[in-house]
Amino acid sequence: MARMPPKPPNPLLRASSALGRFRRRPPEATPEEIGHSDLDRWLVPLFGPQLEAIEGRIEGRGAEGYREFRELDDDLWSLLLTLEYDAFPGIRSFLPELPPRAIQEQWNGASGPALAAQGVCFYRKLKEVQARHGRRGLAESAVLDFGCGWGRLTRMLARDVDPGGLFGCDPVEEILEACRRTGVPAELARSEFLPERLPFDQAFDLVFAFSVLTHVSERSALALLGAIESALEPGGLFVFTIRPSAYLDVNPLMEPAVERLGPGREELDGPAYVFVPHDVEEEHPQYDGTEMSYGEAVVTLPWIEQNAPGFELADVAVLTGDIYQVVVTLRKR
Repeated sequence: MARMPPKPPNPLLRASSALGRFRRRPPEATPEEIGHSDLDRWLVPLFGPQLEAIEGRIEGRGAEGYREFRELDDDLWSLLLTLEYDAFPGIRSFLPELPPRAIQEQWNGASGPALAAQGVCFYRKLKEVQARHGRRGLAESAVLDFGCGWGRLTRMLARDVDPGGLFGCDPVEEILEACRRTGVPAELARSEFLPERLPFDQAFDLVFAFSVLTHVSERSALALLGAIESALEPGGLFVFTIRPSAYLDVNPLMEPAVERLGPGREELDGPAYVFVPHDVEEEHPQYDGTEMSYGEAVVTLPWIEQNAPGFELADVAVLTGDIYQVVVTLRKR
């Protein structure tokens, strides 16, 4: 991201479809474009024998075959999940299919290698904080992707979590059906927009939510904090992203909040949840007739500490590949 002047992120462009109108769109990934359907020129000369060996080992295997990909570095793994290559048909047929490119871009603002470059930054950080603060290793953990969408991050965890330990939920049933159709290897269930509890009887070691608290009202955030705390094992982790205060200066939709806060922005020194709702749309699932609970949000760390008493703040990190997403890790007391 350029610093002088800052570049407005892609989430500000609203897609015309029903899904695109109310889903999050993160800032552009770097690199912005790598070249679609052209990864054979990297994969074959650099990793050909290694990937051919994996093809031989996964043939005819079920979900346990994902373990064969654990030896690969994170970036190579993320590129394989794009399916933007032809040289390894055995790997392509084993890995989950992808929803249409238009769906990917409506929900996430990018697709292909550009989206992989963004997603792998959070994926790598998630594994780091789990290794440092988690109660057990990822392989034997029960892991939930809260707000999974079409499963772009869920499928990254498929190689790290043993079969039966990976879960995903989202409040939009249509996108969960996209997960099922494409073969995302996780147990999936629909959650509520204001959840009193999660839609699983399972207790979790790790719950993560990428770009969820960045877009919901304070009321929604409080509801999901309570639901996730109840679903975590003691010592379990909740890893999520928030927008830093710098986001106020790059997103024109935050202008009402900028005007209200004034030049000093002293409110941001303490517990603050700055939320600007998107325009009301009668058919929007997060509009209840009186309140629009979807929009743009900036959250301070004191607000999190004040409103999540069942947790301790374990870690805060930045993503250099997605600088307007700050990764916060809470550990259940």
